[in-house]
Amino acid sequence: MQVFTNKSKELMENIEGYLCYVSTASLHFEKAMKDYLAGHLDKFDERRKEVSAIERKADDGLKVVKYKLYAFMLIPDTRADVFKLMDDLDDVIDYTKRVLLELSMEKPCFPDFIKEDISLMCEDSVRAVDALMLAVRALFSQTKMVEDHVNKVVFYEKEVDRIEEQVIRRIFSSSEVPELARKEQIRRFCERLASLSDISEDISKNLLIYTVKRMV
Repeated sequence: MQVFTNKSKELMENIEGYLCYVSTASLHFEKAMKDYLAGHLDKFDERRKEVSAIERKADDGLKVVKYKLYAFMLIPDTRADVFKLMDDLDDVIDYTKRVLLELSMEKPCFPDFIKEDISLMCEDSVRAVDALMLAVRALFSQTKMVEDHVNKVVFYEKEVDRIEEQVIRRIFSSSEVPELARKEQIRRFCERLASLSDISEDISKNLLIYTVKRMV
């Protein structure tokens, strides 16, 4: 493992703290979705507020990381890449917060016959985020492992896409949901839920580029 100066070690601790915020927000997101699907709206709202609180803490942590990157001229060879990476990861937390907020406002009613699939979509989306966090950590410590973790992100993203298509086909072919407006609302939320894994995949592909730069 690379030997860092005290300031660099401090920066890595700040980055690790930020990654923990991303992971925790995604886990609360998954639990919130399970509560929503089970009809536990009070618990859902508590989780939603927790994600919002984590997002605020993460924003503060991100400011610290960015300040130290430039104020102390740390990791100059990859500073711009790390700066961009942190900004991209911020999208993950922002997205979980936004989806839960939209759910709390619109309160879509998901029929029972797709609830299990939606829960699986959320689980695999969070697994994609988890694999992404491992890939980011590997970028700083075990560069050769980045690609393995990125491959897992891609796998889970494809799983989410597969379930998403299955759910949407079932919704539009079902007589249990006769209203077109409701079908469209459910389709839109399925796409929103699936986008979390899409964001993770996009970031992971950028990681591969950063990895090549570090290995040159």
